[in-house]
Amino acid sequence: TILPSPLDEVAGVFHIKAYLVDDELILSGANLSEEYFSNRLDRYMLFTDGGGGLVDFYADLCDTLCSYAIKYDGQPSLLSTQSFDSTRKQQLESSLTRLFVDETRTILPDSCSHNDALDPVAYAIPTFQMPNSFLGRPFQFQSDNDASRDLLLAAVESEQNMSVRLSSAYLNLTPRLRSVLTMFGNKRGVGAPYVLTAGAMSHGFAPKKQTKSKQNNVGIVDKIKSSIPEAFLTLVKEASQSIIACGGKVLLYERQGWTFHAKGVWITANDTNTSRRELIHDPTSVVSTIIGSGNYGARSEDLDVESNCVIVFNEQSKGEPIQQSVANDWNNMCEHSTVTEDLDFRDDVNNLTNIVVQFMKKFL
Repeated sequence: TILPSPLDEVAGVFHIKAYLVDDELILSGANLSEEYFSNRLDRYMLFTDGGGGLVDFYADLCDTLCSYAIKYDGQPSLLSTQSFDSTRKQQLESSLTRLFVDETRTILPDSCSHNDALDPVAYAIPTFQMPNSFLGRPFQFQSDNDASRDLLLAAVESEQNMSVRLSSAYLNLTPRLRSVLTMFGNKRGVGAPYVLTAGAMSHGFAPKKQTKSKQNNVGIVDKIKSSIPEAFLTLVKEASQSIIACGGKVLLYERQGWTFHAKGVWITANDTNTSRRELIHDPTSVVSTIIGSGNYGARSEDLDVESNCVIVFNEQSKGEPIQQSVANDWNNMCEHSTVTEDLDFRDDVNNLTNIVVQFMKKFL
């Protein structure tokens, strides 16, 4: 792409974040740039001792993607002349389909003990997302978007009183996702949705402080960059109207000196504490979480290459320490967040921000 960073991301990016060393795997939404090791908040989940086969699965996924990747030739330009024709694209689809739909694949490796196989702490379901534009149609196996939506619909239809919590670094809910989130508040006996995203202070696209000389030489690209956080806040306002209307809450993460990049889903059952309802008061109420790279927005759904992992806890096993950690992830983020109904959103959004929102909404 010829666009400057970070505007180049609107065209779609390879967004998967999976880190493998020996028989351990970290799934995250974080990159490896310096700020993630200091003051950029994200989520991480470590799978050890092979993770019941999950580590090998992601090793195979990375190997498959690498085998079809364009090799960087060391030249200054990243615009490669290597071809990626329709035949090669279909071969990649076939390889990924075999990986994700192989019914003969061993779920638990031989290294797992008999007790672990009979009583796992949780079940892990990896997902994958490729833009439809890659082949001009969806892949031949379930996408991450569909898997996430099916999980939410199953929670809505459950006989238990389920609530959903969703975090996105860049909140831009698609109508398809918003419709299922609001089911949690609109269906009798089902808990409300709670959504958390970055506020202006901690937004990942917040402009860096500049010297006075640079402030006097601001071009159109810089102006567009600086309008992105405000554009996202406009989208937050849109989301708030439907989420609050069904009894839910939208929260903005604001922490001085920090940027917010965490994403994920938390589903709880029968957590009936009415004090600060957005918090997870009982860790054992966590029945499922999603960890990975997806931001649950239009760009993530239509343009980016993503992989998440759906974790479903086994009610019969002793998974409380992990459930506690998952609940803490959410609760700690809430401690630095403000409910949007307590905020006064600006109605005098400038014209440039309106243009960014209207013409770039599907790219954000």
